Formats: sequence, structure tokens, C-alpha cells
Amino acid sequence: MNPTHPVFVPEMGMVLLAVGDGLPKLRSSLGNRPAMLVPATEGGDLLAQFPELASSLLHPDIVKAAGGELALRSVGQCLIGEGCVGETVTAEMGGLPLPLCWHHDNEYRNGQLPFNPAKHSTAIARALLTRVAWWCGVQLPQLQARDLCWWASVYKVQGHLPIAVVRHACRLPPLEPERVLVPGRGYRETDARYRVNQEAMLAQDPLAELRLKIRAKPAVKAIDPDPQMLHIPRPKMKRWESANYLAFVRQLPCVVTGQTEGVEAHHAIGHGLSVMGSKANDLMTFPLSHDAHMELHNKGWQQWERTHGSQLVHVAMTLNKAAGLGVFG
Repeated sequence: MNPTHPVFVPEMGMVLLAVGDGLPKLRSSLGNRPAMLVPATEGGDLLAQFPELASSLLHPDIVKAAGGELALRSVGQCLIGEGCVGETVTAEMGGLPLPLCWHHDNEYRNGQLPFNPAKHSTAIARALLTRVAWWCGVQLPQLQARDLCWWASVYKVQGHLPIAVVRHACRLPPLEPERVLVPGRGYRETDARYRVNQEAMLAQDPLAELRLKIRAKPAVKAIDPDPQMLHIPRPKMKRWESANYLAFVRQLPCVVTGQTEGVEAHHAIGHGLSVMGSKANDLMTFPLSHDAHMELHNKGWQQWERTHGSQLVHVAMTLNKAAGLGVFG
């Protein structure tokens, strides 16, 4: 055993190093390196951790996403592995492009070689996981459930993965029956009845339980009852703007003609609202058709109000309608 390649024994928390002439050199070479914890690998072999994963990876969509024929080349020279003769060719077996030697390829084409996917599922799945691990930038022993789910989400094949794999990647507890048999005590109810545990629902949405934990609340803008600028003698006023609110106002009927086409959002003028070089904030608006809008600016706001009413009343009615229709959430 080379001293530069220590043997780790995770079960006992030990590291084995061979005693020899190279051991002192190893100690001196590590002298300038910082001390740090070596993270333990989680899960290890995914196929051993999730036995149902092997059959799920045989889905044609997953095989295609992993690279198809290119991904399955690592199965070996021949899938059968016994009595092989000739070079390797690719045969379509069970919808999968699998490698066979000339001899077994002829037998398969002649119907003399039955194909049992379950018999070779582990070898095929391991070849696909090797390709996924390469895509994730890790070695196959370091491939974890979250890496597999990340890859599957990118290629939109996460729906073909087992529910247990998806739940493990999202740190959800494994599915459990509603009742379990306790020796000497009979049946005991579990916490499954408090969770989304129905197979039919989980088949449509494996993360239904996770989504229930994330209770989205409507976004409500906070109102500051005591803003800092309130205590400034002459504060510089900020103009409130909202393109969405103006778009809502343009959909309302004109307050003069009642028409709904070509409506513009008019910002109230006069009444101390408009200042030099600026205009009222976007809340102080009401809908006007183009002709009525031009009439207001050409005649002046005072003469226009004698005929069509106060602008402030139209603004108040527009705000009241917006609040009633749920514009402000």
C-alpha cells in the first residue's frame, strides 16, 4: 500500500497508513497544509440506496437525456458478457440502444436471445448514472440524489424518477404507512395521516408536502405611519410613479364621453398639485379621451371644471374604483 493513498474506514472513524520508508515523507509533505474536516460522502451507491431507481432509469426519455447510445457504451463490449464473438455493434433492444457482439446480435435478430430488461437493469442504470455523474462534475461514488434530481430537472425528466429519490433530495421524510405493527403492542398509528401521503396525489406532484410547508402570502406594501421626512420642516417631496396603475386607468371609460377607446390617464393640474417642471403623482389621475384631454389643457383647468366637474372628484372616484376592484392587492 502506497503511503500517499491512505485507506479510510468510515465505520470505525479510522485512517490506515502503511508503515514504511515513505511514511515520514508523507508527514513532511502535509506539514504546510491547513487542518480541515473531510466531508463524508452521503448516500454512496444510489442503486443500493434506492432499489427502484434501476428500473426507472430505463425510461426512454431518461436514456435519451443522458446521451442515448453514447451513454450506454460504458455498459461494456457486450451486454451479455458470456460467449461473445466479434466486434461490438449497437442493437435496439426494448427501445434502448444497447451494445452487443456480432454473435449475440445475430441471435437476438433471429429470436434466439430473449431480452429481459430486469436482468440487465443494474448494468444499464449504472452506465446512465456514470454519464449523469460526469455531467455534474463528480465521480459515480460521490453522485447523490440531489445531483440526479438537478440533472433531471434541467433535462425535464424529473417526473420519471421514483418518489423516494425526489423526497430524499428535498430532505422530506420517506413515505410510511398510516399504521405499523409494534411487537407486543399491536398496531400503532404513525404521523403519516398528518402528511400528504396519498400515492395518487404524490404521483402527480411528488413535492406536494413541501409546497404545503411554503405558505405564500400576498405581497402587501408596508405603510410607514411615521416616516422620517415627516419631521423635516421643508421636506423634498418624492413623486410616486406606477406604470401598472396608469395602465389600469387607461382601461376605464372617459369621465366626459364614456368611451373606452383611446383613453389617456390625465394627471390632475391646479389645486396645488402640479409644480414647475413636474406633475402630480400617478395616483392623482383619472381617465380622459384624447379630445377631452386636449380640451382641458386648451381651455384651462378652471373653465373645464365649470363644465365637467372638479378634477379632485374624478380622482377620488377613480381611486375608489381601483380599491374596490382590488388593484392595490
